[in-house]
Order: sequence, then structure tokens, then C-alpha cells
Amino acid sequence: MSDQTENFRNIVAGDDRLKARWEAVSDKIIADASRLLGVQLDRESIVALPSARLAVLTDDPLSDAYLEEVKQLEAAQAQIRQAELKAALEAGNEDALASLPKGRAERLSAARALGMVDTPTAAPTSVADEATLLRLLLTLPRGERLARARDWGMA
Repeated sequence: MSDQTENFRNIVAGDDRLKARWEAVSDKIIADASRLLGVQLDRESIVALPSARLAVLTDDPLSDAYLEEVKQLEAAQAQIRQAELKAALEAGNEDALASLPKGRAERLSAARALGMVDTPTAAPTSVADEATLLRLLLTLPRGERLARARDWGMA
């Protein structure tokens, strides 16, 4: 971390009012980034935002530029790129599909990282659950039945 963020941390750590302001400002930025940009941030990444530090130290409201600063964070940019790639893949964009790795296992890993692959359902815990899963298995295509049955501990 830079000297600025270390100095800021030291100043905030020594004053309870600044700690309370820091929590309020960082909570607002985290909520706005999630709601408006679809980006999940933590307090550590927010320390790098000059407008957040300024708002805490001066007790002024956040500047209008704080969302632009959030977009410049490395963590936010990576999440925005992933969301754009996922949207492009779901829309059937050929360029997005071409950007994925060529191997089958690598593509599956990339799809999992993007949250596009369903995770297996937990194994049945009772006879009623097993009956429900058996009925569900019958609705699946033939090629998927055995794989799902294995995932559910039924084969």
C-alpha cells in the first residue's frame, strides 16, 4: 500500500469519530457499487479512493466522481469485464465465445468462473427426497441422467 493509505489508516485508527465516518462512507460506497455497477468491493479496496478518504477526513459529502473512481479500481474492472463477457456469451456473441479457451475442460472451468454452470444438487437425505430426485432424473435427457445420478450419489 502507498504512504497515503497507510497515513489514512493511522489517522482513522486514532479517532472514534473518523472510524464511524469511515464505516458510513465505505458502507455507502459498497452498497452503491453493488447496486449500480454490480461490483462487490471490500473496505480494503475502498481505501484507495481519494474521494472516500477526503469525505472521511473533512466530513463533507462524497464527491460525484466516486463511482468513476470505483470503476478505475482493479478489482472492479475485473468484475465488470466478467459480467460483460457473461452477458455476451448468454446473448450468443461469437466473438465472446471465441475468446474462451479452446479445450473442453478449460471452457467448463471458464463457465464455472463466470457462474454459468449449475452446481450439483446435494445427495438425497430421505426416501422422499430420493423419490423426488428419481422423478427429476426421468425428465433429463438420456446423456445427463447418469451424470446427475452420480452427482446425487444414486449411481
